[in-house]
Amino acid sequence: MAGGSGTRFWPYSTPSLPKQFLDLTGEGTMIQLTVERLRGWVPMENIWVLTNGKFVDTVKEQCPELRHDRIVGEPMARDTSAAVALGAGLIEAVDPKATMAVLPADHMIRDSKGFLSSIETAVGLAEKDHFVTLGIEATYPAEIYGYLKAGDAIEGGYHLDGFVEKPERKVAEGYLSQGGYYWNAGMFVWRVSAIMEALSTHLPEHHAMAKELGTIWGQNDWEDKASATFEPLQKVSIDFGLMEKLSDIAMVPAGFDWNDVGGWAALEELLGRDDNGNTLSGANVVRDSRNNIIITQSTERPSLVVGVEDCVIVNGRAGTLVCHRDEIERIKDKVTEVLGL
Repeated sequence: MAGGSGTRFWPYSTPSLPKQFLDLTGEGTMIQLTVERLRGWVPMENIWVLTNGKFVDTVKEQCPELRHDRIVGEPMARDTSAAVALGAGLIEAVDPKATMAVLPADHMIRDSKGFLSSIETAVGLAEKDHFVTLGIEATYPAEIYGYLKAGDAIEGGYHLDGFVEKPERKVAEGYLSQGGYYWNAGMFVWRVSAIMEALSTHLPEHHAMAKELGTIWGQNDWEDKASATFEPLQKVSIDFGLMEKLSDIAMVPAGFDWNDVGGWAALEELLGRDDNGNTLSGANVVRDSRNNIIITQSTERPSLVVGVEDCVIVNGRAGTLVCHRDEIERIKDKVTEVLGL
């Protein structure tokens, strides 16, 4: 899935080039790294990309190894239930016996071997008729993630006792001390036939859309029919719309490093800090400054930072961001409120 808007990463991420198409660490764009992570495990022709219609050409440019007829543009944003349903419908039309993995295109995972091992475990459980989600071991009381509550152990993982929405800090602290709670990473594995049956029960309009558009994919009138079937769909995440209503869910603990790169603070882990606690990228000149995140996009417009502490300073082509570290979580709302993005 590569359809996010990435407003938390303004001014690097913009409506015309959101986070999943950016190289934030010098290793490749997020979607390129996601595709590369799968190389050797699944044939390139079996990878489907669901993205916003206006980014189809961007995906083709950044991932030329993928089949162009496997890069699908959604006509409008209808949250992850619509993307998952459409993907399942497309795959069902090609191979109704397939097992599919749903993977966000904007997460950073450097341990590809551990990632594929966890996915293999999830596939094994999916082929035993489980709906499978991957859980990230909670290492601090995060308020920005949903949680998964592990139940009884099964081979390779646990039965899932429930999804828990993003909690307040005190609640999250309780989860951490109690144990058995994992962060919800939004990665799933299931048989296509099973997810289509579940959609028909719990999200029948999504199921009807998936069946119709999967059958006529590649035809001249596909885009028109996609717009007509997407427009009335309820905007709902796959967690709310479907997963919380299912009973036979298994969770596989992630055996790999994971960073959802959910905002500028994530770069501290990915890029590290210098001796003064600064996380730096790009053409920066920094003096007498500590504990900052300083990112410069243009080599022609370097950033000079003097005597600053505990700030996020991003000098991007689309604009400049300066905020206190404690205000990072407000960036998304303020970008929407002030800039209308």
